[in-house]
Amino acid sequence: MIRWITLLFIFNVGCSEAVKKASSDSSRYLYVAAGFCYSGNNTTFTAVNSSNQVYRINLETGARDAVIADYFASPASAGDSPVAMASIDSDFMYVVVENATTATQRRIERVEKKSYGLRSTFSNNTTALNAPLRSLQLLSNGDVLVAKNTAIEYLTSANARVGAPFINATAAPCTTSTTLIPKVLTLNNGKIVFLHAATGQNRIGVFNTTGGTTCATNQAAPNAAAFPTSAFYDSANNKLIVAYSGNASTTDLNSIYAYSVNETTGVLSSPQKIYDAALYPSTYSFLLYGISAMTYDPSTSSVFIATAINNATTVVNYSIEKFVYNPAQIGVANTQVLSRVGSTPFYPYDNDTRCISSLMVAD
Repeated sequence: MIRWITLLFIFNVGCSEAVKKASSDSSRYLYVAAGFCYSGNNTTFTAVNSSNQVYRINLETGARDAVIADYFASPASAGDSPVAMASIDSDFMYVVVENATTATQRRIERVEKKSYGLRSTFSNNTTALNAPLRSLQLLSNGDVLVAKNTAIEYLTSANARVGAPFINATAAPCTTSTTLIPKVLTLNNGKIVFLHAATGQNRIGVFNTTGGTTCATNQAAPNAAAFPTSAFYDSANNKLIVAYSGNASTTDLNSIYAYSVNETTGVLSSPQKIYDAALYPSTYSFLLYGISAMTYDPSTSSVFIATAINNATTVVNYSIEKFVYNPAQIGVANTQVLSRVGSTPFYPYDNDTRCISSLMVAD
């Protein structure tokens, strides 16, 4: 009898530990980089007055769970500001660190995903990282694409540079000069999508996996004064969702568009406007203005968007809104594509939301 009780105890303890581990392994968070961001021509935030933190938020409660890295504190350098992130695995992530004060301090760090986790330098290639850094895309083979103002760099998982750079000086129809590339991402087949923000050349470009200088296709912004700032790819439905920002409440300036994607050709078609700040509050009960970052969690159909807290010409701070994404409504009832969760921001503005540069859902 005692033996069976002992065995039952061991079994229960083992199950309990397994449940705890499963629960721990399934823990996921919204990671936030609050650093030098881009939200069109309506922000005065710099690395000096940004929050310069990477932290994570509990997806269930909306409460900050931990500060992962503080770029105002050691081992940071003066002028450091986190601008992009990518999840490596359950334990580590990449953080792109821009530094306009000392260009040689621009780098990509490998950061442990826990409170004030260990940080090491993955790359400080002064040739590849020689312009203001903006965005990072981790590829399935462990290599990375890094968007900077003037080009897109390709670095292998061993920190070897591919190309000189990988995408640069693009020809028409994408752009005739590379001025500011705030975002890079990839399609299911590896084709490269980038946003370009410059007067007269504000558009989306699509490149083949080989990079180079030949643009496969492009899509112009809906308004000459609307600048693309962030995007995510709904790979299940072949929809590219792009946020535009501008410094007025004019039609299309602060808007979100959905594009159908032909992955074979890279062609973007059937633009559908799924949000426009010009229609707030008459059509939309929530304001999205000066969007600086957004991310999509396909496992829960959730979209998180970093937005200014009002529609003042100069952005004074940001908050994070959460939405349920309904792709079936694209082209049917566009105002229902994004359904706001709750009546208040998922994460309200505070000292740690000054210039949100990147959002990411990961374990």
